[in-house]
Formats: sequence, C-alpha cells, structure tokens
Amino acid sequence: MASRPRLLGIAASLRNARWGAGNRLLIEALAALPDRPALDAFLARESELHLENFIQAGRRDGKAFDEIYRNLKKSNGEVGLSNSEVALAAALWAAEKDGVAVDHLSLSEYFSANGDLRRGDELRAKLVAADGLLVSGPVYFGDRGSLAESLVQLIATDADLRAALTGRLYGGISVGAKRNGGQETTLIYQMIDMLGLGLIAVGNDSETTAQYGGTGHAGDVGTMHKDKYGIDTSMGVGRRMAKVLGALADAPKLADVPHVLFLILQDADGVALRETKAIVARLGPRIAATILDVSDETIKRCIACDICPKAVDRDDVYRCVISASGDAMADLHPALLHHDALVPVVASPRDRARIVGNYQTFIERSRYLRRGDYVWSDLVVAPLSFVDQAGFDSYPIRMLTSFLRHHTIMTKPLVGHLVGGVLGNADELLADLGSFLSVAERATAGRLVDARRHDTSYNPVGYILSAAKDAGDRKARQHHDMMEDRTRHLLAEARTRLMAETSDAEPMVSNTEAG
Repeated sequence: MASRPRLLGIAASLRNARWGAGNRLLIEALAALPDRPALDAFLARESELHLENFIQAGRRDGKAFDEIYRNLKKSNGEVGLSNSEVALAAALWAAEKDGVAVDHLSLSEYFSANGDLRRGDELRAKLVAADGLLVSGPVYFGDRGSLAESLVQLIATDADLRAALTGRLYGGISVGAKRNGGQETTLIYQMIDMLGLGLIAVGNDSETTAQYGGTGHAGDVGTMHKDKYGIDTSMGVGRRMAKVLGALADAPKLADVPHVLFLILQDADGVALRETKAIVARLGPRIAATILDVSDETIKRCIACDICPKAVDRDDVYRCVISASGDAMADLHPALLHHDALVPVVASPRDRARIVGNYQTFIERSRYLRRGDYVWSDLVVAPLSFVDQAGFDSYPIRMLTSFLRHHTIMTKPLVGHLVGGVLGNADELLADLGSFLSVAERATAGRLVDARRHDTSYNPVGYILSAAKDAGDRKARQHHDMMEDRTRHLLAEARTRLMAETSDAEPMVSNTEAG
C-alpha cells in the first residue's frame, strides 16, 4: 500500500506557541478530534491557554512586549496556539480527515528574532520530506511577515532545495487584525513568489469561497478561534491541498498527452497569435493544443445577474443569460470545454493604442463557468503574457488571481519579452512550458482516476439574495443529473486516456486551431 501524501503545516509567526515536542503533541491532539464541534472546542481552549501564557508572562503587570516575548520563549512550547497556529491547525485537521498525513513546524525554531538560521539542515530535510507546504502567518502592511520571508529567501538561495521542491504543492493562510486587513494581498504575493520558485499552488476549496487561501481575522491574542469565516476558509485550503495531493500521489501515466487550450484574450498586431503558434509548433508531440483566438470577437459586458448561471444543466449547455445577436460567447462555449490545462494569453505593448482584445469582458463573462459548479475545476493554468521588454505589466498577476478563482491548479505565470516585436526568451518559455506540461500530465491522470468524486458545487458566499432565489428552482435532481453527466464524460476519458501498468500504448497527438 502506498504511503499517504505528506502535508507540512508551517507556522510563520514569532508569537507561535508550539515548538519542539509541542509540534508532535499538536498533531496527535488533532488526530483525536472526531468532528467539527470537537475541533472548535479544542481551538478555543488552546487559544485561551495562549492568552493565559501572555498574561502570566507579564501582560497582567503591564510589562513591555519585548519582555513578555522573552518570558514566553522560556516555556516548553507544548500548550496553546497563536492566532496563525489556530488557523493552521484547522487546515491540518481538515486535510488529515481527507486522507493526507500532516505535520507541524514552527519557523521561529529555525529563524531567530534577528534572522539567524539555526539547524538549517534539519529544516531543509523537513521541507524536502513534504509533498505540500501550507504556510500560515500574520499580515504586515498587506504582505507577509519576516519569518515567512526568511523561508522564501532560504528556498530562493539554495539551488538544491529549490530543485527538490519543484512541482511540490503550496497553499497559504494569512491572519490580519482587520477583516479586510491585507489577507488576500498577502496570499497573492506569497503565491506568486512560491510559483516563481517552482512550486504549484491552489487556493481554498469550493465548499468555501474558492479564492486564494485561508483568510483569518484576529486583532488580539487568543481571538482567531472566534472567526468562523477564517476557520472555514482555512479548512478549505487544507481540504483543497489534500484533494490535489491525493490526485497527484499515485496517478497512473496518461496514454496520450495533455490537452491544452491556449486562450488568446488580447493581441497587438497579431504577436500573441503568431508567437503562440510558434511555441506550440516547437512543443510538437508533447502537447495536444487548441488555439482559440477571441481577441477580435464581439463579447458583451457581464450584467451581473443575481442568478448565474440562468439554469442548472449539463456543462455543454451554454447557460449565460446573454444570448443577443452579435455576442460570441454562445458560439465560443463548446471550445472552452474538455481540456486538461489552460493557458490564457495576452499581448501587452507599451503603446496601448495597439491593443485589440476582450480581456476584461471575457474575465467578467467567465462568471457563468465558475458559478456553474466550476466547469474548469482542477485544470492546470499557466498565464502567458507577451510584453515589451521595458515597462511595467500587471497581466501576469491579474490572470493568476482571476483564473485561480475557477478552482484550478496554478503554475508559474509566463512572460515572453518582446524586443522590436521579436520574442527574445523563447527557449526559457519552452522550458517553463515543459514543466507546466509535466504538472498537467500528473494532474490530469489524477483527475481522471478521481472522476467519481468530482463534485464541486458553487457555494454563493456573499450572494445571499441569489442563494435564496436559487433555492426555489435549483432542483436537486437537475444538479445530480448535471454532475452525473460530468462524471460520465470523465470516466469515458479515463477508459481511453489512462495507461494501464502493463500497457505499451503510445501517446496520441492532435494539434488543432479553433476560432
């Protein structure tokens, strides 16, 4: 029997309550909790213990915080949970319940308050032993804390460690003093950096908000357990990582190659289409590519319907309410389905007068695909931008944040540098796309094996009116039939595309252009 995937929870706060034997004791305690009420009670109790630690360390006596901090570090690290650890513990509990082995690590054990690295070989070994890294830490000015920064810097400056972590899964949790206190920007910045270091990334799952990870609100010591939304989203990233780790762990090989949609959303003098075709040609038999150019199509603006999509139906049924003559989305819809991976493509010249495209209108209109129970769920995504070498461009970040919300698996955003209209880093892009295809192969095989559990329902958090109306005509049978149709398609693919262990099947290749 294969061993379970390993998820390492990394607590990145100097206020951490657990270290040493406390890491093991926490994991043992989480494993013994049978259900959510037991988890909630445990988190509340440990939060109160951590607050009591602060009181005993000098808070009651009005001592300066640096003295309180020094006193706290004299404890044995075996009781209590900081706010970042509360959110992390909730995520690890959810992940363990979904079948992965979990562990807990406190970065403050390895990086001192002044930044010195201690027992570096031990830390590196723990990182390498994990299949996934889940980092939880505080928000500072809309960004991560310095402990998390030390971790990123360690990976970035250690070539062997970076190579060992390539292709491993990353997820994040951030805890801020305000409800909208920079948690999402913290998660986004850290995800971008982890992707740049070669990891792949997911957010939280479809049972919560399917966004960027866990977002906790805790303005004082010992208060994180009161934030149900933050606990829920933290559990969501734990479940999401467990699902993807399970799919990646023991998936068989594909009998063919990844089916990849290159979706050209914005162009300038045809450079995006031209260079995309050239890249696909150079990738050759490693990819079954569809190039869909929507840059010069007519796509009307989203009108933000309160019920979206307009009906519960099969994925192949176009379900956006906008079907006016001249709008291209209904005709484009079939070409958006049944891919393994997605490469959204834009050209972004300094002279914006050259731009032809539908980038923002398409992003808006893809709302019906997301709210239609995540039609693109578990697709592997690599945003691709072609930009003039000089100048600033935000499209890699914008595409990452938008397409991750489709419940996808994200890889490093790719940037093609144009010099005088000529692509100057084609070889680098090809190497990065090779890594992207390797992830797509593993993720696709895992998704096909896991087809029977592919039920990802949209949870309309923040759409109370929509949810109330939807309850009247969203029939359980319709939803069941829709998910069964999706499952039948995946199972049919699994029968033809998964290579049996004894099979000598050769990859099947078909490069096509649509639109």
